[in-house]
Amino acid sequence: MHIRVLGAYLPRLDQAGIGKFIQEDVDRFKQTLFELIDSGTIKRDREEVEERALELPEELEYDLQRCALFELEITGNETDFDPSEYGNPDSGGLGWDPAFLSLDGTAVVTEAYKAPASLRDFRVAFYVHDWVLPGRLIGPGGELELPPFSPVPERLWILAPYSCVD
Repeated sequence: MHIRVLGAYLPRLDQAGIGKFIQEDVDRFKQTLFELIDSGTIKRDREEVEERALELPEELEYDLQRCALFELEITGNETDFDPSEYGNPDSGGLGWDPAFLSLDGTAVVTEAYKAPASLRDFRVAFYVHDWVLPGRLIGPGGELELPPFSPVPERLWILAPYSCVD
């Protein structure tokens, strides 16, 4: 298996991107829960949803100011690929909330916490919490060489959205 770091991103380098993501995420949260309430799938009060929606921006903002997002290219995979095996030994943060993408990085190919061995060539994007510069990303094969950090590309805000740790 060959692993190459394609991108190292700090959400905090794009405050407008963070603001846009948070607003859209909170809107999706409310819409989804209201639809589930209306369909009878969940029994919640609409007021509870509105109260939770007021808490989310602060939680998301806090996390996004302190995390890093990495995009790796994996070729020749033959085992289950687990992004939680990658992390920063200095902070203890591990790969979180992975998005497994097509090799060209334009589409999600599977939604899981691990990529199956049958997925041979792909990209994976994942977050690492409590990232302090310069930081180190280490996996089972050792330390990975990181490119300079840059803002999160628009496509990754969409394909690999951040989720709060509950």
